[in-house]
Amino acid sequence: MARNPRPVPGLALPALLTVLLSPWCLASCGGVQPADEEYVAAPPEGEEEGEESASQDTIEEHFQKADKLLADENGPEALLELQEVARRLDPNDPRMLRYHERIGSVHFAENDFTAAKESYTRAIKLSKDLRVEDAAVADVYTGMGLCLLRERNNAYAAKFFRKALSLDPPKATRKAIEAQLQRIESPAGP
Repeated sequence: MARNPRPVPGLALPALLTVLLSPWCLASCGGVQPADEEYVAAPPEGEEEGEESASQDTIEEHFQKADKLLADENGPEALLELQEVARRLDPNDPRMLRYHERIGSVHFAENDFTAAKESYTRAIKLSKDLRVEDAAVADVYTGMGLCLLRERNNAYAAKFFRKALSLDPPKATRKAIEAQLQRIESPAGP
């Protein structure tokens, strides 16, 4: 059963966080297993595991479908699209950062902050292994900060929000993160 999450004031973020804060956040994914590595489907017959089975456009289409499904409050189908992304990508492909971030978004929406943090942690580790520091990684740190904020771990959330800011996020994301930091650091606090 899904619990109504406490709203996080001041967040009007693009892509990643609009999914996190959509009405779907109030619904459960209906018991669908998360799309972690252990649940990834085997390649279809005739495809080699290392073979480039899909163009970049096809992978992007799966991400777009997953985002649309989440916006339409259809988390289980979004997970299936994300599983397809993971099946088609090499584990060290930088787009796996986005995959882990999206899986974290699904867990966040289910109020499973432990699983969400695990997905964000995988993305952070991958970003360090691949030496990627960009706006996509800023989304991961922002997601982790939101999890910590929901768990009322404000001081630790602020550290992740500051790290997200250091990665030059888009202007709207930056503004929302700054608002969260101001709220956390104000004398009244959240």
